[in-house]
Amino acid sequence: MSGGRLEFVARAAQGREQAAAIGAALAGMDPWRTLGYQAEPLARGLESAHPDLTHYLAMRDGELQGLVVVRHPWLRGAYIELFAVLPRAQGQGVGRAALDFIESHYRRRTANLWLLVSGFNTGARCFYEKQGFHSVGVIADLVVAGQDEMLMRKVIRPAAGLP
Repeated sequence: MSGGRLEFVARAAQGREQAAAIGAALAGMDPWRTLGYQAEPLARGLESAHPDLTHYLAMRDGELQGLVVVRHPWLRGAYIELFAVLPRAQGQGVGRAALDFIESHYRRRTANLWLLVSGFNTGARCFYEKQGFHSVGVIADLVVAGQDEMLMRKVIRPAAGLP
């Protein structure tokens, strides 16, 4: 990693300006670009607060490096609804640090982490596999016709025994 220490800031939603900037960045990068996401709808989603969602900003020296949006509870775990490392921060360990942070934060509260990754996004799929996620199924045509999404799971705490 370069620069100062990476910090994670939790928010219920993003302010309008920051949401617009993040939405524009996401719309210009994969998988969102290939899936046809537009900047304005992405920004509106980032501005919207929901009681089950937490936005975690990865910050270094006051600059946004990436964003993780987590839905909890979700299917006996926490669902990573959005995971992005901005292009200028890629290859610097931000993604690994973000997943480590999310795992340590949710380990006390749940047994599983879940996420979806686009089938064409082989780099992301390999990254998640290296971080301990395993594919549990393919969902065809979920976001865009002709594109598969892979549901992935990481067990972060053994399930409690049933009575």
